[in-house]
Amino acid sequence: MSSRRRPKITILLSLASLICSLLLFADVTAQEPEVHLEIRTSEARSVKIYVPKFDASDSEGAGVFADRFKNIVTSDLERSGFFEVVTVPVADVSSLLQELKGKVGSTEEVLVEGKASLEGGKIVFEGRLHEVASLKTIMNKRYRFSDRALRRAAHRFSDEIVLQLTGERGIASTSIAFISAQSGAKEVCVMDYDGQRKKQITMEKSLCLSPDWSPDGLKIAYTSYSRGNPDLHVVGRYGGKPGTLSAYRGLNSSPAWSPSGRKIALTLTRDGNAEIYLMNPDGSELRRLTRHPAIDSSPSWAPNGRQLAFTSDRGGSPQIYVMESDGSNVRRLTFKGSYNDSPAWSPDGGRIAYASRIGNSFQIFVMDIAGMTPVQLTDSRGNNENPEWSPDGRQIVFSSSRGGERDIYVMNADGTNVRRLTHAGDNFNPSWSPRPGEE
Repeated sequence: MSSRRRPKITILLSLASLICSLLLFADVTAQEPEVHLEIRTSEARSVKIYVPKFDASDSEGAGVFADRFKNIVTSDLERSGFFEVVTVPVADVSSLLQELKGKVGSTEEVLVEGKASLEGGKIVFEGRLHEVASLKTIMNKRYRFSDRALRRAAHRFSDEIVLQLTGERGIASTSIAFISAQSGAKEVCVMDYDGQRKKQITMEKSLCLSPDWSPDGLKIAYTSYSRGNPDLHVVGRYGGKPGTLSAYRGLNSSPAWSPSGRKIALTLTRDGNAEIYLMNPDGSELRRLTRHPAIDSSPSWAPNGRQLAFTSDRGGSPQIYVMESDGSNVRRLTFKGSYNDSPAWSPDGGRIAYASRIGNSFQIFVMDIAGMTPVQLTDSRGNNENPEWSPDGRQIVFSSSRGGERDIYVMNADGTNVRRLTHAGDNFNPSWSPRPGEE
């Protein structure tokens, strides 16, 4: 008699997540007149952005919204790592532009202009981007939204600025899923990329682990012990009733959606040993990839969808390996360190981040696939684990116990500019969402 419990999943989950997403973003509308792109540079760090005080209409309360919008945009531009951001405590943009034009140096300089007003119970924000040297307006946006959607509108405007100046949309509108024990149980939570607007989206009242976003950003797969066995569940990004992806006897863990969204890699012990499998997102067409008496776990897809990195102790200790997506051509990547785990492939496909045990603690490393040279990024007390890349490949989110309990941190991809995102409870297993609408 088969020990398998038949997987099940409701097709209503994706539909419910999509409807919820559309309803939330219906509060943010934008009018985007034709603009002329003037600044394009591969060295975006040389761009200086001036952010003066955002203007407000005479409507009562508009000034508060203008200040909130400006603070969020300023923070987003600073966090992007692309620009030198200079705040200016004045709102007279015309005079400021004339003054700055006479002082333009060798770097590209732009100025962000913003104005907030109230219209029919909604907030209206008009934002412009000016090139200082030519005094040309190179971007013009208008958003209409409710108070609760202000952060989303500000993040969207920030991402448009990054797109205008670099050719690649920013990541301010992305989210980070993670596991948190703040409620007593370890549940899946979601927050903005900057640590704001934290929300618990599961009510399993049990142990949850290893959340992973679908490529469309609408669903999150994770391991749940709510029924006693570690099964794979899936939930919409805003919560709701979870569905079951995989419920074989034994371990069902480490879900990893393929870049196309058509497959999920996972770790199962259904055959008595931890092996890596592939299945469809509805749990069907299960196929085993690894066949080795050692433990194989923690699959991570290459962005081209043709390879998988994973952890295996087939060489005597846990190390990072790579194989083709059909399980062939297995080869070892790491040779330094006695315990290497949690591989995460960079969006450009050129690097893999992972956790390596150094002495009595784990630290984050990044390896260049071509040169296979590991570079240590963290060197703090406690354990630094679970690295995940931002969609633009410029930042890495990870969990660290450097402050005592585990919390979520983010750093630049070279290990600099470490920032703490969570501050209470046990928080770990971060997973960075794709950009909204990006698949």
